[in-house]
Formats: sequence, structure tokens, C-alpha cells
Amino acid sequence: MDTCCAPCALPALRLFAPPEFEAHYLFYNPNVHPFREYRRRLESFETLMGEEGLAYTVVPYEPEEWIRAVAFREESRCELCYRLRLRKAADIALDEGYEAVTTTLFASPYQDHELINLIGRSVCRSRGLEFVAWDGRDGYYETIAAARAKGMYTQPYCGCLLSERERYDRGRRAADRGE
Repeated sequence: MDTCCAPCALPALRLFAPPEFEAHYLFYNPNVHPFREYRRRLESFETLMGEEGLAYTVVPYEPEEWIRAVAFREESRCELCYRLRLRKAADIALDEGYEAVTTTLFASPYQDHELINLIGRSVCRSRGLEFVAWDGRDGYYETIAAARAKGMYTQPYCGCLLSERERYDRGRRAADRGE
């Protein structure tokens, strides 16, 4: 399971629990900037995995992968990021003998579920894997509240430096327009 962060993993823990599923969580987030933000998310993820006794893999942080994927294609950054992440998850699933892939990105109302599903199905079909789509948007705010109650780090933006700028630049742009 491609895992963007610990809070978004919470609904997946319930949905993909044993004995029906043998989930293995993957933390591969080359899109997250700056490095301190990446470390906070990773620490929260590893704490959750340890508390729950879950199997997981962390791919070393290499933001250059994300930068190369989106350079000069910034308007398509989310699509390219989804593809990068889901390819890595599918390749690892294939190497480890898993039959299916999914992502915790489906927990967020801020992600393009239709596009994630389209890319996930395409990537998995090319590798002979199943892609599992699910929808955690209805419980998103309860999930965030539960994460905060557990003392988890909840990030203020999607992860990439462009989403960080969008998140923190809104107020300045509104002020510039006199709003």
C-alpha cells in the first residue's frame, strides 16, 4: 500500500485488516519538501507502523526523482507524482509477491480520485497486478481528528514545494487583491 502519511493510513488500517488482507505499507515520498517536513511525516508513519505492528518499507528519500519527473511539466505535477508513486509501489509489490496495490491517497478529499484510479489501474495492469480503489473522503475530517487525538503529525499541505507555496501564498494573494 502506497502510504502518503500516517493520518491517511488510519482508515486503510481498518479497511485492509487481517485476516482478509495482508497489507504491507510503503513510504515513498520523494515529492515532500523540505527535508524537515519529510522527516516529520516519516517519523509519524514509523511510529504508527510500530504501534500497530505492521509490515512496512521505507524507500530512501531522493527528491531528485520527483524533481526530474515534474521539471518543466509543473501543471501536471499531481498526475506525474501519482504515476511515480504508484509505479514504485507496483514494482515493489511485484518483487515481493503481492497481488494488488492501493494507496492511502484515497483517504483525502484533496486528491484526484478518478485520476489516481486511472493511473493505478494502468500501472498495475501492465504488471499483472490488481489495483484496489476505495473512498475514504467521507471520514476524512474524523480521521484527522483521530490522528490529532493520537498525537500524530498532521501536515499542512500535500507535500511538494508547489503545494506548499499554494497553501501559504493564499493569504498574501488575497491581500494583494484587497480582499
